[in-house]
Amino acid sequence: MLLQILSIASLNAGNPQAQGENGPRGPTISMTKASSTQPGFLPEGAIDGNRYVTAADQAWAGKAQESLWTWEVRFAQKTSVGSILQIVGDQPQVLRNAPASYVWQTTSNGIDWSDLEETAITQERRMYRIHRLKACRETLGLRIRITGAQGSFPVIREVQWFADPRETILFEPWSVIVTTTGDAKIPGEGMQFLPLARTCPGFEKYQAQNIWLGDFHEEFLRAEPRPLCAFLSGNFIDWCQQDRKHWAGAAEVLENGNLPIWASCGGAQGLAILAEHGVTTSWDCPHCRDPKNPKTPIYGHIGHTSAKPCGDYSGCRFEKGPFNILQTALDPAFTGLPREFRAMESHCGQIEWAPKGWTLLATAGQGTLTKVQCLRRNDRPIYAAQFHIEMAGTPATSRKIMANFLQVAATWGGFNPQARTLTPPESLSASQP
Repeated sequence: MLLQILSIASLNAGNPQAQGENGPRGPTISMTKASSTQPGFLPEGAIDGNRYVTAADQAWAGKAQESLWTWEVRFAQKTSVGSILQIVGDQPQVLRNAPASYVWQTTSNGIDWSDLEETAITQERRMYRIHRLKACRETLGLRIRITGAQGSFPVIREVQWFADPRETILFEPWSVIVTTTGDAKIPGEGMQFLPLARTCPGFEKYQAQNIWLGDFHEEFLRAEPRPLCAFLSGNFIDWCQQDRKHWAGAAEVLENGNLPIWASCGGAQGLAILAEHGVTTSWDCPHCRDPKNPKTPIYGHIGHTSAKPCGDYSGCRFEKGPFNILQTALDPAFTGLPREFRAMESHCGQIEWAPKGWTLLATAGQGTLTKVQCLRRNDRPIYAAQFHIEMAGTPATSRKIMANFLQVAATWGGFNPQARTLTPPESLSASQP
């Protein structure tokens, strides 16, 4: 997996038709066409070399409310195709108005089309996808046949093809941003991570796809191009009110440990609950918990003193705003920060202890109540932070931690089942600066 920032030249290197960011199509292209087209969104917009742009003239859009759409490109002579990169949807970070059910096809005579079976998708959830064929095909054209759309119509932002099924296809580093609120509507919570990442040197063109929790699972991550990392948002409902089946995919991702993760607040609490209790048994909260038989005691409330209905936090103590955080272990995520630093908080719930196989990286600093401020899984770059680096208020801290984490994720190799196990963090003594 290549994780460098790409120049326009490298973006265009794989496609014979792309001669510059907005340059003319190369001589191998004889035509592009589509079954229908919305005004301004012409078929040639999908091969202009601009991967991430959704504007008219730089993407193709089919007409709304149809049952079948096709987009195709024809070559002037037989062309070798082994891989296809597609970027779809009319929103920069959300899958909306995109092909949902489709298959790519080729033609040997310009008249008859045959399916490339390995490209068939029945319910697309990815904005970015690389299809690798079983073998190189000599073809006079490529066509995508779309039988269902995610939304009212399909949009294709960019199509690029490569001769070799094993081609190394350069792609901008990107993240999955997971909204953990329980609401499937996106864009949702967590999108603040993206502009923060783009403030980090070398990541100014960082990309992201925002998904809801129920779509976060290993199958989504395995598809190429693979993400550099995932960010998990906070949430607003208590854990007895969460639908545990929505967290099943996250439990799978956490167990496999193939992807670097940074989780904030409720997302961090979710990782701790998954690590300690899983999703197969019921969850509770301090309001409904049986003290003699607690279900998820790793989760608690700050200053929980009164009996209230579940989800009513009026009797809880909150920590909101900038608070002091004290490092308790050495970790590259905190490189360049003082032993005690300030970060933004917004919670009344808390993690009570570090699950087995995790290390406490940071605890409460002076004047702060929440003792578990940041955890890391010992063998993986998976972090659970009670504080919010994505929240405005302590920009220097946020940028430093984000830049450090992105570098950790890049060194790990992004989604990387072959990565080496990390060394557990080294604890800091009270006398260390």
